[in-house]
Amino acid sequence: MSKFISKKDLNSWLNKVREKRRLIAPTKVEDLVLFKEISKVEDIVSDYVNTDLSPKEFFFPPTEVLFSIAKKDGGVELTPARVEKETVIFGMRPCDAKGIIALDKPFLEEPTDPLYREHRDKTILVGVACLKACPECFCSSMGGGPDDPAGFDIMLTEVKDGYLVQVLTDKGKALMPDSMLSESKEAKPKAAEVAKVPAEGVNVRLRQNFDDPYWGRLADRCIHCNMCSYVCPTCYCFDIRDYPNKGKSDRVRSWESCQSAGFTKIAGGHDPRANKGIRMRQRFAHKLLYFPEQFGVSHCIGCGRCVKSCPVNIDIREIISDVQKLGAKGE
Repeated sequence: MSKFISKKDLNSWLNKVREKRRLIAPTKVEDLVLFKEISKVEDIVSDYVNTDLSPKEFFFPPTEVLFSIAKKDGGVELTPARVEKETVIFGMRPCDAKGIIALDKPFLEEPTDPLYREHRDKTILVGVACLKACPECFCSSMGGGPDDPAGFDIMLTEVKDGYLVQVLTDKGKALMPDSMLSESKEAKPKAAEVAKVPAEGVNVRLRQNFDDPYWGRLADRCIHCNMCSYVCPTCYCFDIRDYPNKGKSDRVRSWESCQSAGFTKIAGGHDPRANKGIRMRQRFAHKLLYFPEQFGVSHCIGCGRCVKSCPVNIDIREIISDVQKLGAKGE
């Protein structure tokens, strides 16, 4: 027997959630499907394969004040930013939950980022399994899967007239108690079939071919629009600046990209990644080599958004395949 909620009861539940919490869900914005705060449940769309952007921005916003600095009584007063309201993110796909798990690694490892921790503590994740896959998706090759419940508080799988429900954490139980659910004998539908890429052992091959001219040839196509970084659910490069604001200063963190010229320039003017090919290698080495070595998981979750968005058709699936074919020293 499985737990079940009808579509009508799910909408009633979402309305109750919205009354006390900020409800974020997929909605149409012109010709895109994006996660936005919902003012009425009818605005939520369900007939999407995946959203055009991940919900990363609700944990690591594009621009965010970390704290304010003011002079007071001859000293300096720091006022940290706070997350005031609990948030429920509804309709996430499993790949995006894996993306949040990946972000947790650098932000929650000591010393923990306090504002990111507050976002995480005050957010409940409700996922929906993928029964259809977008053509660019390859999540199962990167340690995930279309029906993987990892990272969710509640996981839904659509069936006729409703959803099968997995309540996975205490936060999920508090939000959707068993009293709201009924029993169902309906079988769990088969998850979507997704494309495969030869990702196993790619970290070893990338290390072996670290200085291969391949990276320079690949970078010749790149126009440094940074779209790949901004659509990626796991990229977390940032810049920090101070801005005056009505007698105080705000310390602001904003998204950046390792593909930006000058991103790694240091005092004195030296830039260890001034070359386009080295910057291109950095992007894929971070995802497929450095991050797995440091944290034990891939930094690519296989959502395919960078593949879909790149204006010059740089495709991480092709790069993984190419790296596996490059000649290794000693072979």
